[in-house]
Amino acid sequence: MMRNGFKRTGALVVAIGLTLSMLSAALAGEAYEQPELAARVKQMIEADGYRFKDLNGNGVLDPYEDWRLSAEDRAENLLSQMDALQKAAQMVHLTLVSKKDSWFTNNNVGFALVYEYLFDSAKDAAERTNEIQELSESAPLGIPIVFSMDTEIGAAFVSDATFLPDEINQGAANDAELVARLNTVIRNELLAVGVRMALSPDADLITDPRWGRNQECYSEDVGVVEALIVAAVRALQGGSELTADSVIATVKHFPGSGAQTDGVDGTPLVIQEDSIELHLAGFRAAIDAGAAAVMPYGYSTVPFLGGDAVEKYADQSSAVMTDLLRGELGYTGIIQTDWGLNFVGAANAGADILGGAGVRSTAHLVDGVDEERLTDACRRILIAKFQLGIFENPYVDADNAARVLGCDEHRAVAREAAARSLTLVKYENAVSLAGQSFIVAGELADNVRALNSGWTAKEPMELRGTTILEALQEKAGVENVTYITDAASVPADLSGMTAVVVVGEKSGTHEPSWGTATLEFPEEQLRLVGALNAAGANVIAVVLMNRAYVLTPLADAADSLLLAYRPGVTCGAQAVAEALFGEAAITGKLPFQIPARMEQVLAQREDLPKDIAEPLYEYGFGIEVESFGR
Repeated sequence: MMRNGFKRTGALVVAIGLTLSMLSAALAGEAYEQPELAARVKQMIEADGYRFKDLNGNGVLDPYEDWRLSAEDRAENLLSQMDALQKAAQMVHLTLVSKKDSWFTNNNVGFALVYEYLFDSAKDAAERTNEIQELSESAPLGIPIVFSMDTEIGAAFVSDATFLPDEINQGAANDAELVARLNTVIRNELLAVGVRMALSPDADLITDPRWGRNQECYSEDVGVVEALIVAAVRALQGGSELTADSVIATVKHFPGSGAQTDGVDGTPLVIQEDSIELHLAGFRAAIDAGAAAVMPYGYSTVPFLGGDAVEKYADQSSAVMTDLLRGELGYTGIIQTDWGLNFVGAANAGADILGGAGVRSTAHLVDGVDEERLTDACRRILIAKFQLGIFENPYVDADNAARVLGCDEHRAVAREAAARSLTLVKYENAVSLAGQSFIVAGELADNVRALNSGWTAKEPMELRGTTILEALQEKAGVENVTYITDAASVPADLSGMTAVVVVGEKSGTHEPSWGTATLEFPEEQLRLVGALNAAGANVIAVVLMNRAYVLTPLADAADSLLLAYRPGVTCGAQAVAEALFGEAAITGKLPFQIPARMEQVLAQREDLPKDIAEPLYEYGFGIEVESFGR
């Protein structure tokens, strides 16, 4: 009882102090610009000629409702009105597959990953976030929720969004200004549907070509990662600080998850003394750029760091989050966990927002975590929410969302990025497809999902986009394109014909479809390429790839070899078609080494970049042509 009494007294002192500060400012004659307010449940209050939202419904202007005060002062006042359960609820980051009103009205949870819940038209998605914000506004303290999204390929959990090329493509283009424009597209599309937290960009350094998540990374060059991650963070947030026009950038996966054991996702990171700084470099750059959130990896331990990092995943480890991230790197922003299960352990180790937690987690947090730690985490969360301006207006214009998502301007940026990432590593006997009748071969040629990684709604939900086959048919005319899927369908004589064969891996996220044991092409794909070559065709191999494959057999059998990586569902296929018709320059450069054989991969260290001796193609290689075949 005595402790609670002190708490109430302290809160009263804080409230009085903040109110006096507010009155002093008003008496001093300071002029403020009235922000746009939007309320659907609570009433408005007028004071000193300005309007405010009565978020707690007490008829009085509380300091946390006063937009004239600093985010820090408002947060302190709001914290003084919250009990431990309410603080814990703000740390909850639930996965929104379906909606239960009480999560927001009674529990007033802090965050929601939208996932497939918003996979509909942009207008419908905006209306759904507005509905939930209205529920949150009706909670006792009216704290708005922050919606998040996995944004590796854009706002792609809304069907109308612009699906952008993956980071692997952005690394091949290697242009910080272009990366800034791509992330501005993400910011504008997320803002339009009311999503204020991007679970991107990825600062992981590519060091093992077997890891399936290399498609989400920029490069195996430290300098490139540093430059592009800074561009992404500042574009998402609109600068180095959060404002009403910002989306929170969540940089992942600390301390660098590229160094998986044998390239297998979720295994211990094999970072060592001579590689730790290489893996931290992108995170240091992102922190210096003002990244509002950092995500430690939720599926790997970090034995090199010692302590609890030997046995606990990075987002459960105080050695990772408190000692390294907060201590050595001096990070003061939000720590957002990956999606896990041990929420009490993560909070005690230093995490602020708990990915995958639910309303049932709040009682466990109150029982298992000291309230001072809950307050510390909640303070960071509330400050960010005040900075985002969502206490004043968390709602969005659904009609505007329909105009913004997938607009021509955004599609043009996606198309440019896809085109500039395409990388030509072999160029012989090339003839433009313009004016030709030609073959298109391979199952992936007619697979729209393979144009991006899997960070969007899963099958059976359909993605709207154009396949490479369709893009080539549109340019040449359907009657001039013959499509075949396998070696058995290849005609015996294709002399004088061009064949565009599309090979590589299907779309995925954590686990590559070929597995991590090999980077060699499946036998059926090699047979197809070989059959086209044996029939006398001029073979153009287009590779959809999430990591560095052993390209030797393709380099031997194909006349030209074009790496498309993951160019994007929205415009990637069109970029490939324009390149092969000689309508656009090809200028991309390899973001990683290409091994000549699998033995080289097995011999290299998983934690060091550019560690393949005598690769087939070196990092940064790429043949530039102004017009393919012309």
